Order: sequence, then structure tokens, then C-alpha cells
Amino acid sequence: MKRTMTIGTTAVVLASMMFLGFQCGSPEFTGAKVYINQKNYKEAMRLLEIETQKNPGNEEAWYLLGSLRSETSDYKGMNVAFTEALKLTSKHENEIKTRRYNLWATLTNSGVNALQRASSDSLTLYDRAIEDFQKATVAWPDTMITYRYLGYAHSGKGDQENALSSYRTAWQKGKDKESYMRAGRIFLQRGKDQKTQFETENADKIRAIGNLKMIERGMAKADVMKLLGAPDNVRKGARGTRKEDWTYSRYNLSVGLDGDRVVSRTMSRAYSPQIDSTKHRAAMVEFSKAVDVFEEVKAFDSTDNDNLNLLLQAFVESERIKDAVVGFSQAVVNDPDNKLNRYILGVLHRTAGDYDSAIKEFREALRIDPQYVEAMYDLGATYYNWGVDIIKDAQEKGVETTEYKDKFKEAVPLFEKVTEFKKDDPQVWETLANIYARLGQSEKAVKALDTADKIRKGN
Repeated sequence: MKRTMTIGTTAVVLASMMFLGFQCGSPEFTGAKVYINQKNYKEAMRLLEIETQKNPGNEEAWYLLGSLRSETSDYKGMNVAFTEALKLTSKHENEIKTRRYNLWATLTNSGVNALQRASSDSLTLYDRAIEDFQKATVAWPDTMITYRYLGYAHSGKGDQENALSSYRTAWQKGKDKESYMRAGRIFLQRGKDQKTQFETENADKIRAIGNLKMIERGMAKADVMKLLGAPDNVRKGARGTRKEDWTYSRYNLSVGLDGDRVVSRTMSRAYSPQIDSTKHRAAMVEFSKAVDVFEEVKAFDSTDNDNLNLLLQAFVESERIKDAVVGFSQAVVNDPDNKLNRYILGVLHRTAGDYDSAIKEFREALRIDPQYVEAMYDLGATYYNWGVDIIKDAQEKGVETTEYKDKFKEAVPLFEKVTEFKKDDPQVWETLANIYARLGQSEKAVKALDTADKIRKGN
């Protein structure tokens, strides 16, 4: 689109003419000034280009050329000319800075306006915003905020690759956390999308593997039927006993039952269904990229809580728990009174099955902030999970134990305290009800379940 010379540029150029008009110069430079006076800017630029080639030390020619180029939207050419002028002298430094800034501001504001009006139904506005932001990055190349906006526009349009490129540039030019964390979120979401596709395409096989893992000693006969369906073959035990052997040929599994309970499980060989792991591997790559981004931000600012939570997600999703434990253990050493680092380290220890270490970190987080509800909840959840694991282990070994009760008793006051902060969270009440029931406190269990039910019904 053709542009005309603005009043501001005309004033600058004519002002230069007033001071330079009677100075001697080359025919090209003199002719350029004449054409400028006549408002024939195309010819003026042509002669200024010849002048700067013949006489590259003419700062005024470079400055005038840059000013004229800016009006034809030749921002790269403008920068070349202004850079050459500044190499020679700082005479027009303020004018050059002002012109670049004004161009950048005009283009950026135009882009922001288009971006604010854009939607999935108006992709042309995203294109307009992208065009304006790209021009702004040329007008003032070292401004990180422009690249952030450019990333927003590409993201809105659905072009994640260019969005990532823009966010990376914003980080490189000015350590713009907001932009780089958005890049990390893109990697994280890509990984989740790939993971979901993998799980969807292999849902039946993955479910079968999970169900097989759940078959253990002490499990109810009816639960085996629910998980695996009817067996391929049932072999009765000796007369007078209630023993049975259930065979699931497709799983290479034999389940021994005595009455209504599982007493043994035997795999003739591992159950290995053919699963295409291509998308799972792709997900792990994306999650690892997310970890790298959030780690860089953490190295730049270790106090950004949003970033630390995103880093935790990325570590867990990428199945790099050991790496995460090492990293956050060092973070705790470096800043022992950072409650969020303590909390995250506790979550990681619990994920790895190290309940003692998890409890230690959650308690440290609560020492720092006694009202830290998330740490309070997860400390209770850790005791609860530990108790459940004790029950499962006892069932597998076919032994009786009451050791789990000690863990549940530790969890009770923590969840009761959490309900004071999260009165409208039905999941908290349901968990508390489950613990009460495990401890034989049926009246409290019923009241907690009733509370959860009322919350879910909106009463």
C-alpha cells in the first residue's frame, strides 16, 4: 500500500535543507536536496543512494536516506541508513531514536488493536496483527515485548511453531519470563495431546494391563470378575473345599480362589499386548522440552511460583522424578525457607513412594507457613496413601495388620483442618469420610459423606 510523506518527516527534512542548502556538496547530494524541496522523494532517495555509495562518510546523506526510507515502509533499509549515520557521528542520534520509537509504537499499537479484535472467526485480523508486529520488530529490533505480542498473534492463529520462535526471541533479547513460560506451556500441552492420543488409541490394552496389576491376594472374587470378566476355564478344588482356579488364557493368568477371596495369582508369561508407542515417545520429547524451558526460567528467577508449579508438572509428565528430586533438593539447600520448593519436593518424594521424605518436606513447608493449605492437604494425603499401601501389602501377603490405622490417625486432624479452609470441596469431605470408615468411626463417616453429597447437589 502506497504511503505519503508525513508532516513530521517533511519538517525534519526541510529543516535540514535550511541549514545545508547553501553548503557545497556533490551533484547527487545537492540534487537530492532540491528534489526533497520539490517533494519528489523517489528521486531524492535515488540520488541519496548514489551519494552514500560515492561518499559513505556523508552522515547527513545517510540520515536523510533513512528518514525517507521509513516513509516507504522500508524499515530494513531505514535501519541500514541510520546505523551508518550513527557510525559516523551522534549528531542525529536523538532524532533517530525518536523516529524508530514512534514507528515502533505506531505499528505495535496497530497490531495490539487488531489482536484484541481477532478471534477464531477472524483470522485476517491475526494476519494484520502479525504483519504490524513483524514491521515493528524491524523498526526497533531489540524490543522483546514486540516478540511477545507476535507470539500471541501466532498462537491465536494456531501457528505454534512461529509462536515458539517469537517467544524464544523475546527470551533471548530480554529474558522475558512471560514469553518463555508460554513456550513451555506449548510444549507441555503438546505432550499432553500426544499422550491423550496414545492412551485413546491403545485404551483397551492399557486398561487390561492396569486391571491385571490390580489383581492381588485378598481381593474379592466379585472384583476379579468386574476387572477381567468371566474366566476362560474354572477348575474346582477338592471336594469339601471352596477352592477354585480361574484361567484367563488371553492374559496368561491363573487366579487361585478360596471362597470369595484371591489367594494366588500366577502368570505363565508376561502379558505383552502389541502397543504402538510412537505417540508416547513423542509426548516424552515434548515434556522434556517443557522441562528445559522451565528449568531455564527457574535458573533466572527461582522465586516464580507459577514457573515452579509448571516445572513440577513437566517433570512428573516426563517421568523424570529422580532428576526432579535432585534439582529441587538443591533448591531447598540453596533456599531452605522457600515453602513452595519444600512443597514440590514433598510431592516428588511421595510420587516416588518415599513417604518419610515426603512427610518431612510437607512438615517443613508448614513450619514456614502454618496456614499453607496445599501442604496441609498433601501431608494428610501422604499419610492416607501410606495407609492404603500397608493394607494392599498385607493383602498380598495374606496377613492381618492394624499398622495402617496409625497412618490414618495422622491424616485425620490434617483433613479436618483442611475442611476449615475448603468447606465447599466435596473431595476433601469424601476422603475424610473414607478415613473415618477405615478407622471404624462410622457416625463421622456418614456425616462427612452427607456434607459432600449436599455440596455436590448445591445445597
